[in-house]
Amino acid sequence: MVNQMYLFSLPRCKLALVLAEVDRIVRPGGKFIVRDESSTIGEVENLLKSLHWEVSLTVSKNQEGMLSAQKGNWRPTTYADRESS
Repeated sequence: MVNQMYLFSLPRCKLALVLAEVDRIVRPGGKFIVRDESSTIGEVENLLKSLHWEVSLTVSKNQEGMLSAQKGNWRPTTYADRESS
């Protein structure tokens, strides 16, 4: 389980890069809990869904939001070919 609080609202944080790393580290069935600004929670939810995570809870109140998601077993079926030079 990874628990994160207000990391994504920092100006230096690249949301997509951090979530790609979370997806790499967390094993299937693992959970990710985020507490941040409501606008950021929406972005996190969209990115996690694009990575085929199951978002089970999203709550927003007073400009603050919370999200709980679980990683599934999905993996890409095709990979880009890499040529060795």
